[in-house]
Formats: sequence, C-alpha cells, structure tokens
Amino acid sequence: MARKKVARRRFLQLTGMAAAGAVIGGCAQAATPQVVKETVEVVVTKEVEKVVTKEVEKVVEVTPAPPTGPTNALGVTLPADALPLEKQYVLEPIGEVGGGYGHIMESLYNRAFEHFGGTEPLTSLDINLQVYPVACESWQVSEDGLYWDFKLRKELVFSDGKPITAHDWVFTLRRAMSSGYDFGWFYFDIKNAVKVYNGELPPEELGIEAVDDYTLRIYTEKPTPYLPALGVWFAVAPKHAYEQYGENWALDPQKYISSGPFILTKFERGVGHKWELNPNYKGIRRPYIVEIREENLPKGLPAYIAGDIQRISIDANSPAGERALVNANPILRTESHPQPPTNTDYIGFNTLPGKFPPLDNPDVRLALCKAIDKETLVSEIFQGFAEPAWGILPKGFPNYIGEQLKELDPNVYDPEAARQLLAKAGYPDGKGFPVFEMWIRQPDASRMALCEAIQARWKENLGITVELRPSDFQSFTDTAFKQKNAPIYFVNYSLDYYDPATFLNIFRTGGRHPHEDPEWTAFYDEANAIMDPEKRFALLQEAEKRLVLSVAYYFVESPFGIMLWPCNLKGETVQPNKDGYQFYGGGGVGCMHAYEGMYWADPACRAGLR
Repeated sequence: MARKKVARRRFLQLTGMAAAGAVIGGCAQAATPQVVKETVEVVVTKEVEKVVTKEVEKVVEVTPAPPTGPTNALGVTLPADALPLEKQYVLEPIGEVGGGYGHIMESLYNRAFEHFGGTEPLTSLDINLQVYPVACESWQVSEDGLYWDFKLRKELVFSDGKPITAHDWVFTLRRAMSSGYDFGWFYFDIKNAVKVYNGELPPEELGIEAVDDYTLRIYTEKPTPYLPALGVWFAVAPKHAYEQYGENWALDPQKYISSGPFILTKFERGVGHKWELNPNYKGIRRPYIVEIREENLPKGLPAYIAGDIQRISIDANSPAGERALVNANPILRTESHPQPPTNTDYIGFNTLPGKFPPLDNPDVRLALCKAIDKETLVSEIFQGFAEPAWGILPKGFPNYIGEQLKELDPNVYDPEAARQLLAKAGYPDGKGFPVFEMWIRQPDASRMALCEAIQARWKENLGITVELRPSDFQSFTDTAFKQKNAPIYFVNYSLDYYDPATFLNIFRTGGRHPHEDPEWTAFYDEANAIMDPEKRFALLQEAEKRLVLSVAYYFVESPFGIMLWPCNLKGETVQPNKDGYQFYGGGGVGCMHAYEGMYWADPACRAGLR
C-alpha cells in the first residue's frame, strides 16, 4: 500500500500559514475563502523508493485590503465612510477675535484669525489635555532645572520651502517680547523676559538661543516644571516675511508664508477668509479636512439645525426655548457634549498707590467683596451653567480647593460687616465715596446681568455708585491692562494648559494687573519652582489662599456650556477623552488647533432633524 510523506519543514510551512490566516481572520477584516493550487513532493514507498510530484488543491483565507476614502492634498487618506473632499470643510465666524494682526506672536487679543491653521506651535494639548511635541520631537530639562532643550523636527519648512530652524524660533520670541506683545506676560518664566518686555534689556538678552540649527534652548528664571506647556501658544514666525513684505504680510494671501498645515488663500476684511491645505507642510498635524472658511455666519439654534453653522454652544445666554428644544429632541441630545469649566470670571481692583483712592485700602476692597451674595447671583443668573468661583481655579481643575477658599472672609456674604468696614475707612453709608467705573470686557447677556446685579448690591448694601462700562476686547485690554487706567474691571481668564500655573502666573507683580504685591510674588515663585509635585501643589494652595485674602481680586463664577456639533462629525479627536469629555477642533481645550483628526461622514444620522 502506498504511504504519503510530507517533509516536516514543508508541513510546518503549510499549517503555519493556515493558522496565521485564522488569527488574522479573527481579529481583522473578514477573510474570503480562495482555492489555490500547489505542487508538493510526495515520496512513495513499496519495494522501491520513488519521488514524484503531484498537484493538489488547498483552500486558504485571503484578506482583502480595507476600503479607504479619498486622499487630500497632504497625502492623508480619509476613512472609508468620509464624504468627498469637496464636503470636507469647516465654517468659522469672522470676528470671534478680529483685529489688525495676522500672526499670534504679534497679538493674542487683536489678531484676525482664531485658529492655528497657518502657524506651527512648539507644543500642544491632546484630547486628554496632556502636552505633546508638535514642532519639536522631544525636550529635556537640565540637571539644575534652569534650561530646557527642545529637539526640533528637521523636516519642517515654511510654505515657500525655506527650512524652519531654531534661529526662526529665537527671532520670533525676541521680536514678540521686545515689541509690546499683549500676551507677553505669559512668557515671564523665561530668563530676562520681564526686563526685555519693559525695554530694560535688549532682545538679545532674552533667555532663548539656538544651540544648533535644530536644538532650541530656553533658559528660565527659576526651575519651571511646566515649561513645555508654554509652547502651546508659541508659534514660529518667518523672519524673511517681515524683511521682505513688512508688518502686514500675514493679512495678504499673496504674501502669506505658512508654517502650519493650511495657508491663507483669501482675505477680505469683514467679508470672508479662506484657508486651503499647504502642500509643503511636513509636520505631524495631518488634518483630514481641506478648507477652513471664515464667514459672516448666522447665529442661533435654527441656523444650526438647518446646517448653516456647524456648531453651537448652549449656555446661560441661550433662549429658554432653545434649551427646551435640545432637551426634547433625541437627535439634538445625541449631538450635545457637556464641556468642563475651564475659565473664571473675576473682579479686579486698581490698587496702584495714588491712582484710584480709596481702592488701595484693603478694608474698602473687603467691604466691596462681602457686599456681594455670590452664590445667589450665580444660581439665579446662570441657571445651572456656572459654578461659583471661590478662587481662580475652576471646579475640577488640578489642585482645586474651592471648599477651603469658600470659608475665607472675602467669600463670606455679610452686608452688615461690609458697611462697618466701609465706615471704618471713612465712608459711612457710602457718603463721600467716589463714583468709579467698572470696565467689563466684551460682556455677553449673562455676564452683563451679573455685573448689573453686583452694581445693585453695592448700591443697596453700601450706598455707593459704580457705573458700568462695557467694552470691546481691544479697548478693555489697552485701558485696564496696558495703561492701567480702569479703577475696577470685570474680566474672564481661561486656561492654556493643565497646571495651576496657567491661572496663578497672571497675578505676579509686573504682569497684566494694576496691582503690585512683591511679597506674594516671591512666595508664589518659590513654590512654583519646586520640582516635587506634592510639595509644589501644597504650597500653590497656600498661594491661592493668600491671593483671595489680598482682596485685590474677587472671583465670581466659572461658566460652562454644552457644545453641539453634527452627529456625522467623526474622527479620533472628537472621541471621549479619559474623563468622558469630547472637544471640537482637533485637540484639548486651551490651545487653538486647526481641526486635525476630524472629518465629515454620511449625515444620515441627522435625518428628520429639520
């Protein structure tokens, strides 16, 4: 009888292939059975050994290539369920920032563009709010903690093909810090930044240098554990654009030089802007979308339902009817994404000596604070869309100690004690107290209502008159923070990264506020420089307590909203993060992305919404 033998090595090859096919079929795309023919050697033994060949048939599993969507100008292939490229655009309203500058390092508050489409930041935040490298590949701190080296990506070029090197980053920050940049205080941790900003040192003395073409070194005044997070707003600017085209290069599509994944192709002030993919971009930001369109867009929930706008925030300013409609409509509820509180509204007092007496008297400021029934006002006006603020850190933020701060004297509503304090300062029942203005930065309806309620409490409880001065962004910034000519001001501050320093840094002496407190600044700076996170956080809690007790500021509320965007917006960056929050825009809150990792799919999920 004939007996068939298959060599052991060949047997393992055949069975191994079958096993691998089974594993792949079990965890990937369904495999398709396919018949293939193989030639194998067969040894036949009877009386004489003879080797013959025989053709056999074998069924193997063949896995087809996964389907894909279109590929955009950056070479990014969209997922299979993506709409055609002509549908992959985002709409942005003109005027959310507005202003006369086109680059972030010229002005934060008076620039024409909100997003980072045409500019590359050094770092950014992912959806879990962790810092990650963007223009750099990595960073390393020195042993003494006094400088950081950032290894830059060598493949990056400007849209005109010129390589982006460490020298461009040095130029950018030197120019910004020596030109009255209105966000300059953000970088005051950097060595000599304060003196360069104030014109006391030349820009060459700023603590930043190019170790070589692709190593950027940043020196700090003290150890600064969060320094890489400052890179979320540090965007490189092309020196040769200023030299070749002058100050307004970034507002002219014919002159615009991009470092980011998009480039400006249309700019009509007040009418519309358009950004298209920058084909020379070589960085890690790989957007699916192909256009950013900035237009004069309608507002309100009807416009959102009709598809005329792509997102809307429901908050305390939304009409009651719109809030009710969202609650009643199952599609709109599906499209609703609660956002965490990431900002705080507060009142500031100008305490500079001789500027606006008696606001330099702590008893007067304490009286003004204790005359405000914060919890009641926030509850009534914001209707569940804000948390009372007991300090600068919003509820849920790292190192939040609101329950402790709530017990501090400035946060305790006591109109009788407030009247006694004012009388002690020489103004019984408010007699003789000056009439001050309270400047309010770009107030919406709820914030204006809150300021009016505070104005009324001061009148009712203290007998004093404070006039309200609603102001646009630029006028407020110039008067209150640059010239320091606002006696009282109401302003909002939002995070830039997830560390207490993002809020507390702004209160240091020499920064934005018309209040000087070198003792607090020294305590805070020492605490903030501790590299041990547990010790550092404990001392930063004490710093926030002292800030509240200074009564140079009265922290009022931390508002939040519910963001709606269409259910056919998909992608990795709009998925829930580790805390269950979802964000629109391509990354974590606190930094301006350009819509990476999101795309538009079939809108069938919105059927019946209209």
